[in-house]
Amino acid sequence: MSTKKNTINLVKNRECGKCTVCCKHLAIETSEIVKQPNVPCKNLMAKGGCAIYSTWPTVCNEWFCAWRNLPELDDDWRPDKMNVLLEFSRDNFPAPFTGKTGFRFTILDKKKVSSNYKLASFLSKQIKNGVPCILSYGVDSGQAPTTAFLNNAMSGVVQNGKKKDITKAILNAVEACEKMPKDMTNIEDGKLVYY
Repeated sequence: MSTKKNTINLVKNRECGKCTVCCKHLAIETSEIVKQPNVPCKNLMAKGGCAIYSTWPTVCNEWFCAWRNLPELDDDWRPDKMNVLLEFSRDNFPAPFTGKTGFRFTILDKKKVSSNYKLASFLSKQIKNGVPCILSYGVDSGQAPTTAFLNNAMSGVVQNGKKKDITKAILNAVEACEKMPKDMTNIEDGKLVYY
């Protein structure tokens, strides 16, 4: 049973299980822990699980992906199964989305996007409802993922509702992210440095 404190909005009886996506892909920079993106946490054990679970840093104790919070997402949306890490986001969205809470879709496996109709359906619904959506991609060790704002670019294809066209547009956004300049990271003097 989880000992996490921030469980008020979590879906009942839904646990991370064997998923360790956040332990591998997220960048973390707090006073307690600093970790590069796309680098497994030093506390992640070889067979899964955390070596310091009972004394987790605050960020690990309080952070949850959107799958843990949204009952409408089924078990296929667990990040290690979906190959997408879905997070709530309040990035600097452009007008008219400024100040809204939206979603960040971090794609973990580009090859599986074209057949991921659950992703296409959920993303379409969010864009139709005016929820800001960002796609994030970058899987190299230490690479800060690049991002693409999806709402404006995908509004037309979302309106026509064809899932194949939507998945193609998502794949196009991933490929656009691949072509963007990449920021790499390093840890220097206990801080995450981008270069």
